[in-house]
Order: sequence, then C-alpha cells, then structure tokens
Amino acid sequence: MKIAFCTPFKPIDHASVSGDVTIARDLAAALAGFGHEVLPLPYFPAKEIYRKPTTWPGAWRALNRMADAARGADCWLTYGSYYKVPDVFGPTITRRLAMPYVIFQASYAENRGRRLATWPGYALNKRAMLASDHIVCNRVNDMRGCAKLLPEDRYTYVRPGLPEGLFARDEAARERLRREWSADGVPVIVTAAIMRHGVKAEGLRWVVETCAELAARGRDFRLVVAGGGPRRDEIEALARERLGERVTFLGLVDRTELAGLFSAGDLFAFPGLEESVGMVYLEAQRCGLPVVATDDEGAPHVIRHEVSGLITPVDRRAFTEAVDRLLTDSALLERLGAQAAPYVRDNHTSATAYAPLNEIITRLVRERKQS
Repeated sequence: MKIAFCTPFKPIDHASVSGDVTIARDLAAALAGFGHEVLPLPYFPAKEIYRKPTTWPGAWRALNRMADAARGADCWLTYGSYYKVPDVFGPTITRRLAMPYVIFQASYAENRGRRLATWPGYALNKRAMLASDHIVCNRVNDMRGCAKLLPEDRYTYVRPGLPEGLFARDEAARERLRREWSADGVPVIVTAAIMRHGVKAEGLRWVVETCAELAARGRDFRLVVAGGGPRRDEIEALARERLGERVTFLGLVDRTELAGLFSAGDLFAFPGLEESVGMVYLEAQRCGLPVVATDDEGAPHVIRHEVSGLITPVDRRAFTEAVDRLLTDSALLERLGAQAAPYVRDNHTSATAYAPLNEIITRLVRERKQS
C-alpha cells in the first residue's frame, strides 16, 4: 500500500545527522521493507508556527501541496508531534482525503496548556492526537501522556529499531583507525553528539570532565569525539585544556562511516541527558561497544544494564565511576562488549520493533476500505 509520510521536525533528506532525521529515515526504510510504498511529503517548517502569523499563508499553500501529493495514498503517517512542532497538516488533510491518520511519536504534556505562551502549541498538538486513528510511541514517557488523552486501544508502544546491515563490527576499520589515532594498546573511549546548545553540549562537557578525572587517577586512554555544531569550538577548547593530546575530534561523521568509528573504540560514553530515544546507543552496541549512560529518559530503554552496558543515576560522579569501572575491569569490558551486539540484534532491529506499526496501518486501511 502507499503511505503518505509527513515529517514536521525536519525533511527526511535533511543534511543533519540528528536523531529526528535518523529515525525518520529508518522508519521509512522499515515500511518499505514491509512492502509499502512510502511517499515523503513536501516539507514546511512548522516549528512554533502559532507564533509566526506571517508564515500562515505559506503554510496553507503547503497544506494544499501535501494534500495533492498524498492523494491516492492509503494511509497518512506523521513522524513527530508535540507542542513546539504540532502536526498542523495531518488532521485537515486526512479528513479531506478520508484516509487513516497515524502519528509515530506524539508527546502530550498537560502543563503546556497552563501557560499562555505555550497554550496554542498545546492545543494544536492535542487536536492532532485526538484526530489520529492511532498513535505509535517509541518512548515510554509518551505512553503516559497518551493514557491521559486516549483510550488504550488507540496508542501502542514499540521499541526503537535499527536497520539490519547498516551497523556491524568492522575489524579492518578498527585496525586502521586505531593506527591513525596512535591508540595501539590504549583503551579508546568514543562519544558522539550534535554539538548544539543545551543538554547535548552539557553531555559532552560531562564526558570531558569524566575523562579529566580519570586522567588524574592515572588511567591510560584516548577519547575520540564525533560530531559538529555551534558549540564545537567551545567544547574542543575545554577538551584540549583538560586532556591535551589524549583527545581526538573528528567533526561530523557520515552515518555510513559510524560503524568503523564504533568498531575502533572500546567503550561508548555519553550521559544522554533528557535523551528521548538514544539511537546512537543502539548503533554503538551493534558494533560491539559496551555503553555508559544515565537513567535520564530514553537510555534505559535501549541499553540493558550489566548486559550491554552500564546505566547510572543522573550524577556525574556516578557516571565517572561507571566509565572507570569498565576501564579497569577488562573482563567486564569484554563481557559487556560481547553481549552488546546480540542484545541489539535480538531486541531492536527495525523489522521486529516496527512490526506492530505495520500491523496497525494494515488493519486501519482494511477497516477504512470495509466501512
């Protein structure tokens, strides 16, 4: 069947390697793998559109373009809706075209309806969620929000999923990169994130300060950092000051090259502060890296504590001790690394994780045609 695919956060072909774009692409690939034809719809930047009346005429024109592109599709799927970027297109177009309307990853926060500044976004997001035929959540927190708004038969949890074949251990890349980094015989800590303002930059500062503490304890290691963004200069300056020659910054790394990067490491460390899903944890584990993260939101749902990695409280000292534990316990490091890839393979492949979404779409289309 044909699925009209709307991505309000970012266009699916965006140059960014952020989690939003990654999940959207993986979702489209999974649906294609189930035999569907995915029709990416024209993109319109709708972030906080309720604050920008000058964009409303353009949004209306975009709505009509989307409706034309979706005509003939069997179902509409929106990836992402919340108060800052509510799906303002799906409810109107699906009603106009009389097609099932599914949202993947919708967040409902009642507190946003209590403030005048966020009430319009709250109301538009609530409108979209109520108009949907089904909401599929890949975050446990979103399930709690859906429960406040919808009956149980209209929302479903699915585990985050990773495409098969994209990530695997690459021993040749490991040998080559470790030689480039002058890291033969030295444990390599890998971290990766978009270096933007807020919790991503704060998470990278955590990693730098953790490594500085470990260096002060006399631990031998090299830190390799992947990612770029507006805070890179600041973070790199901090790392150079605190770690000197122990750190290597790679800049942005294409997703197709991440498997080699992860394969060259010995452990992956990133706290994941307010991390909604944490796809990078799945990618690293699939390449055989044990990971260290905090229990703040998404990480515990993609990492199995003491099996594929270590989960700590949201406390930098606890995070540091977990990284140190892996650096100083080679048997634990080896055991968790050996278990990491099978954990992802058995629990988080797209074909398995997104099978419920496929079943929901198939059922809704069948029921709509029979009605």
